Amino acid sequence: MNALPPGSPVVIYVNGSSCGDPVTISAVEATGPTSVPSVGYDAYQVHREFRERWCTYITGNYRNIAHVARVFQVSERTARNWWNGQFGPNGGYVAVAMREHGDRAFQMLFGEAS
Repeated sequence: MNALPPGSPVVIYVNGSSCGDPVTISAVEATGPTSVPSVGYDAYQVHREFRERWCTYITGNYRNIAHVARVFQVSERTARNWWNGQFGPNGGYVAVAMREHGDRAFQMLFGEAS
């Protein structure tokens, strides 16, 4: 299995575009769709916590609900639900977050909980 060294840049393509932004990953092995992250990383735990992680990301990086709605091009109701931690996003909005905040979003959404 080929492992990417910590700090390796990975390019994320949004909506099939040929443009992407490098995002730094750490301590994760990646060789394809069936790759298993390195020992100690619990993807299921991230999944269980994702709504809360999204809420923390949203409230920590945006001024208010209107700002969230504008950046993510969602309704005020959706932005409010995210702000209050009632719902999480679908993958497309996670891609927008990665575009907006790169490494910081990646760490907040997928990194080890502090």
